[in-house]
Amino acid sequence: MRGFSEQQIIAIDRGLTGKLRDLQHRSLLIASILLAVIGLSLTGGYVIGADRKFIALAIFGPLVALPTLFFINRRFDYAVLMLPIVALAIPFEISTGTESKIPAVLLVTMLLCGIWMASMAIRNAWRLAPSPINRPMLFFCAACVLSLIWGIAWRDPVLRMNLFRNFTIVQIATLVTHIASIGAALLIGNFIRNERHLKYLLGCFLFFGSVMTIFQILKVNHGSILADRGLWGLWTVIPAYALLISHSGLDWRWRVLLLVIVVANLYQTMLVNVQWKSGWIPTVVAIFVATSIRSWRWFIVMSIVTAALVYAQRDFFHQMIEAELNEGADGRIGMWEINLRVVGEHWLFGTGPGGYAPYYMTYYPNDARSTHNNYLDIIAQFGVVGSIIWLWFAVVSTREGFRLYRKAPPGFLKTMALITVSGWIGAQASMLLGDWILPFPYNQTITGYRYTVYSWIFVGTLISLRQIIERQRATETVGNDR
Repeated sequence: MRGFSEQQIIAIDRGLTGKLRDLQHRSLLIASILLAVIGLSLTGGYVIGADRKFIALAIFGPLVALPTLFFINRRFDYAVLMLPIVALAIPFEISTGTESKIPAVLLVTMLLCGIWMASMAIRNAWRLAPSPINRPMLFFCAACVLSLIWGIAWRDPVLRMNLFRNFTIVQIATLVTHIASIGAALLIGNFIRNERHLKYLLGCFLFFGSVMTIFQILKVNHGSILADRGLWGLWTVIPAYALLISHSGLDWRWRVLLLVIVVANLYQTMLVNVQWKSGWIPTVVAIFVATSIRSWRWFIVMSIVTAALVYAQRDFFHQMIEAELNEGADGRIGMWEINLRVVGEHWLFGTGPGGYAPYYMTYYPNDARSTHNNYLDIIAQFGVVGSIIWLWFAVVSTREGFRLYRKAPPGFLKTMALITVSGWIGAQASMLLGDWILPFPYNQTITGYRYTVYSWIFVGTLISLRQIIERQRATETVGNDR
């Protein structure tokens, strides 16, 4: 056997030396990581035991934030998909020192919008997925900002501002919730790009909405983990109902489950909580709209059956109306009259976000109640200009929903268009009964964004559906040309 040459021995020696050096570096790295983990654990135990929250945040905040930002930067679309879960089932809130708290979904929305805008600025590519609803939404944002400046500049000097601590901050926070609502719609519309993501979004609302329904029926105290307020019933029932009447490919077991969800939710909202009309009337409106879009014949049948039911139970409905009047429902007309008086003096751009509260407390202190009507809230806060832009947005978004339903091929996309347009019409009807689309700071506070954002998430699907449908049609056209 021939021995190794001198050059081969030198090469082997270098290889062994390199491997030994790599092993030493790896051992040093592992030891450093272990020492860092032990050090952080000891530090964490000390600061938590000593209740030093700010020190803990300063130490551990960057450790959490850096990998989070890295993940968001790499998979921004996955980060956007967090929005429905955070809104529906993440109860984390940050205290502001007042009764109002900042919900996790508002923080996530602001963070994602900030990263998205920074990315567009760095790349100098300011572009949104094309949709007819983009322009009215952006114009409404501009009207909200302008109304804040206008409301402060033209504020009546005799207002009792001493009753409102940090009022300008409250107005800015309200403005942020309105802009973040539109931001949530744009995030969903621009980064949910396929049918699978839409199914995931719908599944989130069906699953958590079903759990909310069960908890309410069984009177389970869930400690506000789930946000079963606002239009949660609408966005639970209408997806299930639209899948039942429109999606032909469903197995019968899924149909039975969907029917149970619809019946259980309507039982809870219409029979158990019958006095909370803004909790079930929007759902009923959406069901009628979805039925009329799907089949005029079934809509007529449903209308006849409903009329017969109302007539047969007329005593019950009469008692319900009387109970509502006894609780002061007729007083809303007086509240609306006061609201219009304030609007008459500040009609162009309004009093600013949440701005009409000081006017009520100064000029009508014995009847200073909010309108419980989003349309009147909008005209009081953002003036005639803001109201016209809002109505423009409402009309354009509804028309877009109908157009997408007509253009979508049979299957899930058509069903999703039906869910969105009928649910959005029901949500707009809810604005007559309460502030379930744009939260008013002195009713729900900014915490209400957690459940008002539900409707905006579905508005965003109008943008997504348009891109997916047009992409599919373009693919089919190319395939036919070949």
